[in-house]
Amino acid sequence: MPLTPLHGLAVLFLYFKDKSRIDPLALLASATFVDLEPLYYFLIGETLDHRIWHGFALALTIYPVLIGLTVYFVERLFENKLWSAYNALRLKPDQVKYSLLGIYLCCLVGGFSHVFFDMFTHESMPYVIYPLVLGNPFYLGQASIIVEATVVALAIYSVFCWSKTQKLD
Repeated sequence: MPLTPLHGLAVLFLYFKDKSRIDPLALLASATFVDLEPLYYFLIGETLDHRIWHGFALALTIYPVLIGLTVYFVERLFENKLWSAYNALRLKPDQVKYSLLGIYLCCLVGGFSHVFFDMFTHESMPYVIYPLVLGNPFYLGQASIIVEATVVALAIYSVFCWSKTQKLD
């Protein structure tokens, strides 16, 4: 199962390919925050499980709207802090305030990618393509190591893309 930070890093290379249109905050938030769901269930004493938010029905509808609006307001309310954070991380942004449509599209990509990677590696994802099917027909079992390796490779590629921007100084 891909670790939560790897979900964000696996898609971050998109930001380095087009900084003017790809919002790193929207991409990272949407690719990682969906894992607050299993954490919630764990904290209330239930099984650590991927439920309704780990399905395409919500990941492609309500989730990107909620995360997108949050990112939109955060970018407007904390613009100076974001500049500082991005500069500290040496992301070298062109901007920190993106359009609502751009944020929404990045949230779609982040939410989709998270569910897409998880659907192959988690047997207990009953809502992947709910209401069409209850259960996870995509689980690969032992072969899920291929997806995990792909996520790690994409994360390493994102770090490589970031390191290339550091050499331009």
